Amino acid sequence: MGRTVIEHWGRVDYARALERQLTLWQARVDGRVADTVVEVAHPPTVTLGRNAPQSDVIAPAEELARRGVTLVRSDRGGRATAHGPGQIVVYPIVAISERAVGVRSWVCDLEQALVEVLADLSIDAHQIEGKPGIWTDQGKIASLGLRVARGVSYHGIALNVGLDTGPFDCIVACGVPGERITSVTQEAREPVSRDDIATALCEAIVTKIEAYDPT
Repeated sequence: MGRTVIEHWGRVDYARALERQLTLWQARVDGRVADTVVEVAHPPTVTLGRNAPQSDVIAPAEELARRGVTLVRSDRGGRATAHGPGQIVVYPIVAISERAVGVRSWVCDLEQALVEVLADLSIDAHQIEGKPGIWTDQGKIASLGLRVARGVSYHGIALNVGLDTGPFDCIVACGVPGERITSVTQEAREPVSRDDIATALCEAIVTKIEAYDPT
């Protein structure tokens, strides 16, 4: 099918981005496109995973509207999370079944790509056993939520760069009450470029993908 493709979509509403993901997912299932890593940003949005309880949203609808935050029920795994400008969202649409990799290994490799990119920024980040995402000593810096259907993974990861973390006050983030949220801007020793980090993260994920042996 060829080498992995990277696409930069710019700023796209979450619901519209999901439609585009599903189109890519179907094309990948049908073998019409190569594995594709999509980088995108969303306007202020709170999303709920397909099995997340509505109680994960603790702000009333009026408060979300006042803040300009859209609420969307997604078909990804995981609980509630927030998106917004200043966050890097990456959706790898990857036929993991063709590359003989299991879901657990795929999740670990996505998390490791985040850790490696943050290390290059002199940010000491780590995984926590049993909790998808990436943390520093100051809090959670990246979230992860996937869905794998017909052997193809979609949805992905969100890295807080210069994100206004205010929308996280509206939710029980990832089902953990009082979860602290941090960002690259808060953690980095020097000014950072969102676009440079996005490029590095996409390239790190492509490296992980192409290290797998196709079946």
